[in-house]
Amino acid sequence: MLAGVGLLSVCCISSSLLAGAMGGEKTTEETASDSVDESFTIPTDEASLNECYGARYVDLRAAFGTDGAALKNHYTTYTTNGSENRNNSCTLSDEEAQCYLDRYEDVKTFAGTNLKLARKHYYETGISKNRDFACPPAIKELECYGDRYSDLQSAFGTDYDARGTDKTLYKLNQHWHGYGKKEERDFSC
Repeated sequence: MLAGVGLLSVCCISSSLLAGAMGGEKTTEETASDSVDESFTIPTDEASLNECYGARYVDLRAAFGTDGAALKNHYTTYTTNGSENRNNSCTLSDEEAQCYLDRYEDVKTFAGTNLKLARKHYYETGISKNRDFACPPAIKELECYGDRYSDLQSAFGTDYDARGTDKTLYKLNQHWHGYGKKEERDFSC
């Protein structure tokens, strides 16, 4: 009977009340969601907007890398004054936050499964490291895709640091969307 009461307490009383009632201290696991500040500020400065634009679209990251001026020019030319409907906001959707969380081990450690904490991590850490939140395949997965298939290495090379529409990552992205997906090729790492 006493075990049943303890189980009912665990289910129905917060960990802090239970810990206090039992005379114990809260463990890190018990308090992770209670003690972590989930607040953050979504950046709106020009440099951040340019970085978020690249982090959201793999073709732009492959073409321009982290060149903020080139990303801004693309946005102005093709979205503001053109026909593309692209988003340069730093507001991450749930899907983007999940993709960011899934891609980076340190984000998983920091956020667990909490998408709000994944966003916080991106705004406070990931953005300054030029990390992508685009859903796969993004740059990391395109590198794995190229590494996995020797025919792609022969066709496009392995210079993953070079940026441009005639460079390896951009061509791997085009190949994946034009052929690789239909051929059921694997881009996982």
